[in-house]
Amino acid sequence: MVQSTLPVLMTHLLRTLSMHWIARRWSLLLLISIVMAGCATRAPLAEFDRPASHALPADPGGPLGQSVTAAGIAHPDQSGFYLLVHGQEAFEARLALIQQARTSLDLQYYTALQDHTGTVILNALTAAARRGVRVRVLLDDLNLGHPDSMLAIMAVQPNFEVRVFNPLTTGDRSMFARAGALFADYDHLERRMHNKSLIADGVLAIVGGRNLADQYFDARPDMNFRDLDVLAAGQLPGKLETSFDHYWNSKESYPLQALESRPPTPEAINAWQTASNAPPPPTDNKEPAQMQIPDAASADALLATATSHLIWAHAWLAADNPDKVEADNASAPAMSKPGAGLFMAARRAQHEFIIMSAYFVPRDGGTQMLADLEQRGVAVKVLTNSLASTDVAAVHSAWRKYRKQLVASGVEVHEFRPVAGVHGAALSTGSSRASLHTKAYVVDRQILMIGSFNLDPRSVNLNTEQAVLIKSPELAEQVAHLYDLAATPKYSYLLELAPPHRPDDTAQSRQLRWVGQEDGQDKTWTSDPDAGLWRRMLSGVVTLFPADDEL
Repeated sequence: MVQSTLPVLMTHLLRTLSMHWIARRWSLLLLISIVMAGCATRAPLAEFDRPASHALPADPGGPLGQSVTAAGIAHPDQSGFYLLVHGQEAFEARLALIQQARTSLDLQYYTALQDHTGTVILNALTAAARRGVRVRVLLDDLNLGHPDSMLAIMAVQPNFEVRVFNPLTTGDRSMFARAGALFADYDHLERRMHNKSLIADGVLAIVGGRNLADQYFDARPDMNFRDLDVLAAGQLPGKLETSFDHYWNSKESYPLQALESRPPTPEAINAWQTASNAPPPPTDNKEPAQMQIPDAASADALLATATSHLIWAHAWLAADNPDKVEADNASAPAMSKPGAGLFMAARRAQHEFIIMSAYFVPRDGGTQMLADLEQRGVAVKVLTNSLASTDVAAVHSAWRKYRKQLVASGVEVHEFRPVAGVHGAALSTGSSRASLHTKAYVVDRQILMIGSFNLDPRSVNLNTEQAVLIKSPELAEQVAHLYDLAATPKYSYLLELAPPHRPDDTAQSRQLRWVGQEDGQDKTWTSDPDAGLWRRMLSGVVTLFPADDEL
């Protein structure tokens, strides 16, 4: 295990740490050298005060409950859904739930940055706690870094509690300590909580693929993620609460205070408690957000529209067990519940199977399954990132191994373009460059699965994930329409094999081509378009490491 750890660590860091720890190329070399030098550990959970708590009863009498209770009674055993396509509405919906909550707010996220939109959300959560709402926030540790003063102070306020899932270290939170811990206990610490949900008063929830950060809400001037969420009412919020409690009380969930080497001073706490409701300036030093922060009236109007247009359907929550991250499961990984649900739905496809996955690594078994579907008449359609649009070139290096075989078997394969300044396709609207972050799957335009689950080995075997399967032709058609728009030449490249030069040419010997448009004109490329030399080199180097299971 030791001899394979270093290359696997390198590729893992390229995927999960590049946006936080490795902002510049030289940092990777520095990090590896530190990893080799020493290790850090975390103290036992029993050393910290961490009482068990559970979801409060749903509040049908509050503003949120009143907006959906009557419709819920009319649709027993079902859930109501509203698709959140654009970043602006996804942000406003979250803000409205927080602002209108009366009893409880439970948030579970892989990433929650204290940037411009993140600061507004955290400030709204603090305001909710001050008016008596119980707030519980559960975050994965990988992108948390130092719990700076804002989050740490919030965590000691009345009605406000923050826990961190599967922390790399306690006490010492330096980059060196965290990297050392990851190296020393890699089998355990590489397994991350990737779940994403927000539940308000037990009656409304948002679940999907977005984290809490500017790039998920179209608020970055450089690059934004194209993603999907659903606002949900009815039966699903209660099921999400049960899953949240399971994680919240897990032996992997540490109180935020366990991660702090220096707790907030009484002076800092007092200054925060007496501060105005205006959010403090963000600490990320990024350019000002493009998106105008909505006022309460605008957010409430968006929520009113959404709740009055809910589509009611039968739905199932597929959420992994939190003990999936335990290293003891390395030899017998816990079953991926979203993966099992998607596999079952796909095997029953009769006409069409649409895959929109930001990170797509089907492996040999998945590639053969998709080819088998094509052989029996199911049109398989795939949209994933191109090398130019992906935020993690290392993952693309694994995907590229399966492209030719899929195309040769008849699968329709599109790679998303990092388009900027174009309008018309919902997944591509915006003035900044775009990267696909969507994780949605449609079977026969009847069944939709949406959530945090990418179709790759990391989602199946390592990370905890959650997704909701919805039996609704109307919702499935909405998402299929998004695919149809994004799969046009303006917004994605269609992959095809060049004609054979000789009768005995195989799929692997034929050249892969990318077909799209440039300046309104049809164009064909013979290598990954618009990727740049550095991305091409990085993707090529990573293919030398046997690390597909980590990507």
